[in-house]
Amino acid sequence: MLRRLIFLLLLSGPVVHATEDATNVIQRMLAHRALQDFSLQARLDISRSQSTNLVMLVHNTTEETRTIFRAGTTELLIVQPVNGAPRWFLRGAGELTGARLMEKWLGSEFTFYDLGMPFLHWPGGKLLTGVEGRVRGQDCLVLELTATNQPYGRVRLWVDEKYFALLRAEAFDPNEALVRRLAITSFKRLGEIWIPRGIEMSFIPPHQALPAEEKSRLEIFTGDYSTKLPAEWFAEEKF
Repeated sequence: MLRRLIFLLLLSGPVVHATEDATNVIQRMLAHRALQDFSLQARLDISRSQSTNLVMLVHNTTEETRTIFRAGTTELLIVQPVNGAPRWFLRGAGELTGARLMEKWLGSEFTFYDLGMPFLHWPGGKLLTGVEGRVRGQDCLVLELTATNQPYGRVRLWVDEKYFALLRAEAFDPNEALVRRLAITSFKRLGEIWIPRGIEMSFIPPHQALPAEEKSRLEIFTGDYSTKLPAEWFAEEKF
């Protein structure tokens, strides 16, 4: 009987559960947010032949997280409220809005928009079954989020069902073409928290086969979780 039920589910496609279930999964995932400041040393592989070193500075309060991505003289500030949409500030350009958010960060396949992960705050997410729920050998909960008037019309997430860590995301444009894939390939312990160590972003030209994808990778090497960073470094007016 159980095998028959599973077979019928596979035939009928994804099954949607209550919206509240997806909301709870995202809340548990976001609950892993650090409560202290920390700094990270990283490398961005823009392409197979081009890389740059990075410093990531993270300032946490009970209300928000502010992150500075620093590469040479280029600095990007992302303000991520616990409740609410993120905001982006590029030094020398001020706040980024509209089409600028989809520009490539340092020429990589990560856009400014991707780094802020605003889709985590889209309302009305759904928890799916009947889709492949394993990523790198881990059982995952699969969520689907949709929005209007956004660069992506739909984003599907794979969240580790034991640790509630995001392992994979796929973004579809408003025409339903898969255009970006985010993959967390490894994690690193920093003090009492675990943070993504390897993050890959692939751009998939719409309506083309997956082998045509272009990929960038962010690799975090080390970090200091005991630091206290000056709040004035993260002031929006400095950008």
